[in-house]
Amino acid sequence: MNAIDKAIGAEAHWLMGRVMPRRFLGEVRKHLHHVAPDREDELIDAIRARAEEIADADEDMATDGASKGALAIGAVVLAAFEKLVPLFDGDEKRTIRYLQHAMSPVLRRPYDMTFSTLNKQDHALDKIEKTCRVMVKLYPAHFEFDFQRPEPGLFEMNVRRCFWRDFFSRHDATPVTTVMCAFDVNFMKAIDPAVSGLRAERTSLLSLGDSECRFAVLETDDPLDAYSDALETRFVDDKEGNG
Repeated sequence: MNAIDKAIGAEAHWLMGRVMPRRFLGEVRKHLHHVAPDREDELIDAIRARAEEIADADEDMATDGASKGALAIGAVVLAAFEKLVPLFDGDEKRTIRYLQHAMSPVLRRPYDMTFSTLNKQDHALDKIEKTCRVMVKLYPAHFEFDFQRPEPGLFEMNVRRCFWRDFFSRHDATPVTTVMCAFDVNFMKAIDPAVSGLRAERTSLLSLGDSECRFAVLETDDPLDAYSDALETRFVDDKEGNG
C-alpha cells in the first residue's frame, strides 16, 4: 500500500469511524429526548457498548483503514436497531424507517456543496462521473464498483458487492442495510435538473435482494424532473422489508 492509499484509508477511517457514528447518534439522541427523556443517556450508552461488542466480534472484516471505519458505523447502526426496537413496540420495519431518517442528514452538507457546484459547470455529467470515481476510493476494498457510459447522456455507477450488505447479512439483519443506503440519497438530491439538466435515480439495491445497486445520472429537459429512488418506493411497499 502506497502513501496515497494509506492517507485515503486514514481519511475514510476518520470519516466513517468517528464523524458518522457521532452525528448519527446525535440524531438518535434527538428522538430519545422526545420519547424517552429519562432513558436518553442510558440508551445511548447501551448502543455504544453494544456497538463495541459487535465491532470486536466482526474484527475480521476490518482489513484496511476504510473497512475499519465502515465496520464502526455499521456496528453503531446495528446496535441502535437492536436497542430501539422496543421503543417502536417491536416493529422492526418502523424502527428501520426511523433509522433511515436519522442517517439521511449525516454528512449532507459536504455532498450538497460538492454536487451543487458541479451542477453549475459545463460538462456536468463528465464531472459527476469523475467525482464519483474519486469518492469511491474512500470506501473499503471489499466494495466492487462498475462504471459505465451506455450512451453520451447517461452515467451509471453499479455496486456489485457492498461491505454493509455483507455485514448486516452476517447478523441476519439484511433489511437494516437500508439505513446505510439512506445516506446515498444526499448525492441524488443534490443534483438539480433545473440548473444542470441532469437528474439522478437508483433503480435497484443489493439490500432489497437485487443483484446490484444501480445509480444513474442522466440528461433531462424537465427542470422539475426530480430524482427517483427504489429505496423509497420498494421498502415502503415491501411488508417484509427485504425485497
